[in-house]
Amino acid sequence: MSMKGLDRTQTLRLRGQVRLLVGLLQLPRSRGERLRHMEIIDRVPFDLVGAYHERETEHGRLVGAARGPIGKILRRHRMDSSTALIHSMLKACVEKRWDMMLWETFADAIRRELSHLAPADIGLVLFCCVKADYRRDPTLVPELLNKMAALAVATGIRSRRLLAAGHASSTAAAIAQASLSVGRRHRRRAQKETLVVRGRKACFPEYAFLAAMTAAQHYRVGRECRDDIARITTRALEGCSGMSSYVLCRLVHRASNLANEAGGSSPGKFLQRAAPELRQRLQDSSGEELSSSDLCLIAHAYAHGPMKADILFKDLRKRLMDNDGVSLLKLSAGELSNLANAFSKLSNASQNGSLELFDRLGRQLMQGLRGSTAFTQENQDALDLRNVCVSLNAFAQASLRHEPFFVACEDYLPALLHSRDCDVRQLAMIAHAYVRVGLLQSCLLPLVWERATRLAPTCDMQSVSLMIFAVTKAAVSDASGKGLLSTLTSRLSELLRGRQSRLLPSQTIVVSTYALAKSGYKGLVEKAVWIALAQHARRKLFDVSLSEAANLASAFAEVLKDTPQDCSTLSEEINFFFADLLEVLKHRLPLESIATRPLPQQAASKFIIAFGDAQCYEAAGLAQEIARRFLLPKPQLPLRPMIQAISKLQVHDEDLVQALTMAQKANLVQRRH
Repeated sequence: MSMKGLDRTQTLRLRGQVRLLVGLLQLPRSRGERLRHMEIIDRVPFDLVGAYHERETEHGRLVGAARGPIGKILRRHRMDSSTALIHSMLKACVEKRWDMMLWETFADAIRRELSHLAPADIGLVLFCCVKADYRRDPTLVPELLNKMAALAVATGIRSRRLLAAGHASSTAAAIAQASLSVGRRHRRRAQKETLVVRGRKACFPEYAFLAAMTAAQHYRVGRECRDDIARITTRALEGCSGMSSYVLCRLVHRASNLANEAGGSSPGKFLQRAAPELRQRLQDSSGEELSSSDLCLIAHAYAHGPMKADILFKDLRKRLMDNDGVSLLKLSAGELSNLANAFSKLSNASQNGSLELFDRLGRQLMQGLRGSTAFTQENQDALDLRNVCVSLNAFAQASLRHEPFFVACEDYLPALLHSRDCDVRQLAMIAHAYVRVGLLQSCLLPLVWERATRLAPTCDMQSVSLMIFAVTKAAVSDASGKGLLSTLTSRLSELLRGRQSRLLPSQTIVVSTYALAKSGYKGLVEKAVWIALAQHARRKLFDVSLSEAANLASAFAEVLKDTPQDCSTLSEEINFFFADLLEVLKHRLPLESIATRPLPQQAASKFIIAFGDAQCYEAAGLAQEIARRFLLPKPQLPLRPMIQAISKLQVHDEDLVQALTMAQKANLVQRRH
């Protein structure tokens, strides 16, 4: 980056930052640090240095001469085949040699050495395979995970036996070292070291756990290797209190992603049982320091994971706001946007006490937008369109209108709307954010409509559904908005009739149908589009949730109201949809338990009203059952539309109507008091 255009203060600050960075990377501060630096430079990737040192430490203890010059000579000149293999793979990663023939040779060597590999060795092998993205042999990674799981179970049993016998440490290296007999002097020292409890390290090589979770997520083998992952996570929980914060935070982040992708129960259990340990570290200011990046990973893991941890977020918010928010100042623009996105998943910010946090996040993002802290090209690139879109969407989801930040984005975003990275999905996020917080008169929205109109003919189904949702929410009245909606419906028709139409996500069908039907623009949608949506909705009924099925029923009932009598084809398709929906509900409703998985009252009311508006008399008994099971004894919604729908279905149940009315009156009296 050129220093022209910067004043003297900014130039000196930039030179100081560069000098500090070069000093940290190239000038070790002690002789031992210099020697360790020379051992790994140009041989080990920077992000694998911790795993490499852990492997070397464990390997040195297993050899039995980890200290003194003799140990160094043994480690340098007595290199076994597995060590040579790992060093070659690390060297290839540093030099970015991704030749497929080379990595096939590595894969053959890994299979030959698999029986001799320790957990730390397997961890480094998995890290290298992920870096190279090696996929030629699909069974290699599952075999490595299976081997690591077997070692985790074996060392866990062995360590528990030794603990029962009086050993305080249960690491694999300490166990092996305690059994060595290479002299009385060394045996005394080994027995003394086995009685020392390691305060920071885990009982099993901690980077091996991280490598296993990373490889399982990268290669998407969570379902295939669910048993091995369960054994590995169980072993990780045993040493959770001894892990470093760096590894533990990344483990929970990987476990969250695995739980969402694979749907396994073991990553979810790991998240649940690791939460108390994380809370203890968040509250303990005198212990190991949690970096700002670690705090972001924790927030992302538990916000997007299968379980919600409101108490953990309370401690996390307090830690972020300590010392006037010093931790927030250390975050990059991407980390700030991800942190805002994580806290927006909880609930309304005014209800969970996150107003001050969001205010600080917004003001710090504003500084990045104005360029007051972006002196280098890297910082300017970090403030990209994606980060701004995620931040705007996070504020909107938290029901916060941070007007200074939204106004600053109006000045910053027009220059990015015509970049190559801009797509319809990001435009939909911008539009939805401004519409949700009530900034319908923003000067940015017409620019978004115009740019989306140009990109719509080539976008995918998810982008189409998101933009349709944003446009209909905005209630556009100008020519650019209506033109965009017409272009989107044309693209929707092409996607619904294409060759890959059966592979369209079910959620996009639900969002598009509901948004178009509930808006005031049903006249702009061709009848062929409604017919195609009804046909796809019939095929997706077993794939969607009951709440999504209720939205589909409500949407098609609204379309049926405005369908003219001469359009028999559309009416028949919608009637076929309601007939299929009736059969699906008869099959799925008995599985819904009021105690564990109750059907939401809003979805139940939508089913009843939709069947009534469609005059589906075959659903009379089902509507009566839904009202009794899911609306009583405490209905929380207005009863007039539901009672009218029940009467349309010719259900003469005066007891049901009286029970609903009495329950509604009791709720009103209770709310007043």
